[in-house]
Amino acid sequence: MKKWIVALGLSTTLVAVTACGTSEIDQVDDDNDEEEVSAEEEDTEETGDEEDDEDEDLDDEDSEDDEGNGDMVEDISIGDTMNFDGLEITLNDAYTSGGSEFESPDNDHFVILDLSIENTTDEPADISTMLQMSLQDDEGYTHDVTIFTETDGSLDGEIGPERDNRGEIAFDVDESEAYEFIFENPFTSGQAIWTITDLE
Repeated sequence: MKKWIVALGLSTTLVAVTACGTSEIDQVDDDNDEEEVSAEEEDTEETGDEEDDEDEDLDDEDSEDDEGNGDMVEDISIGDTMNFDGLEITLNDAYTSGGSEFESPDNDHFVILDLSIENTTDEPADISTMLQMSLQDDEGYTHDVTIFTETDGSLDGEIGPERDNRGEIAFDVDESEAYEFIFENPFTSGQAIWTITDLE
């Protein structure tokens, strides 16, 4: 028994020492934003030096605003993509399920999340839904992924460089006004968080 406790303690210490890095996490702009930027650039080229000067003034003001709002955090929700250390993770959809004839939730319902993960790096990436994904309710309780056979696809396993994968994961949870889906790396600090409301 004592040997088991010592081994567990050493494992915990090893994980704590390893988890000293910080993940790089950014929101990925959608295609519409890129198209709007391109259209604005074309308009600027057609107008002339006078509007160029005005745009520079506006850019300066925007920079000052960005610096002043450095601590503000935007809500990330369904449809948004986050870049987590080169993995572009998109929450495509979220819905609830009361289970099936053979499977029923221990709590109020299953929350099903439809996710896409694209590996934009030049190295393979290992995904573990149990270690990297969780769902938190509005009372602060965190729930791990549960096995529910009615979900489509699987996100667990290796994703090769420049490849992507799509699948669904389920959480057995109590009813909540809002949930937070959390993606993290157990060996680094930092979390990507999506806020989910108005589930049906």
